[in-house]
Amino acid sequence: MTAHFPWAWFMTGVALFAAGWLHRWRPAEQVDQRVFLVLHRWLRRAVWFFKALWPVGTMAGMLLAAGVAAILRGWQFGVLMLVVYGVITQGEMLIKRTLTRQRPFQVLPAAQMGQPREPHDASFPSGDALRVWLIACVLGAWLPAPWCGLLASVATLVSLGRIALGVHFPLDVIGGAGLGLVAAALVVWLGG
Repeated sequence: MTAHFPWAWFMTGVALFAAGWLHRWRPAEQVDQRVFLVLHRWLRRAVWFFKALWPVGTMAGMLLAAGVAAILRGWQFGVLMLVVYGVITQGEMLIKRTLTRQRPFQVLPAAQMGQPREPHDASFPSGDALRVWLIACVLGAWLPAPWCGLLASVATLVSLGRIALGVHFPLDVIGGAGLGLVAAALVVWLGG
């Protein structure tokens, strides 16, 4: 028997993903760049912290989370998490190849790239935000309540870290987080 569809995550995810597309409107893109510069300048003070958190939003973090899901709920759920992620990622990569939005460190002289590995794909949407919000929501749904807040806090910090490290604009992170929520809703619904 499957659980009720988590509409709140799904609808919030769709709204955030749609909001990320505002970067295509020139006035919103300019605001996005200004907000990035303010946040980047302020968050760079803790770049060491964001570098330490960086792996959580990578594919290694995703594989670890799928392993935890398999331990918590059975191997099928770990596989389900990876399958849903794989499907959503195909859409993410198609959007990146189509839009080819440049990353902050490529277009803004004040942006400093501080990520351990320089990314070579487009900026919108953030795949790292997608992964970390998928991880936080799915594991949070299956763990005791206190973990939910902790996981959401980590997802927020990892997402902000992509701005601190100069690799994503705020709207990229918002769009990626939206995709992560949509993916999490699908995993929780399909996983029952």
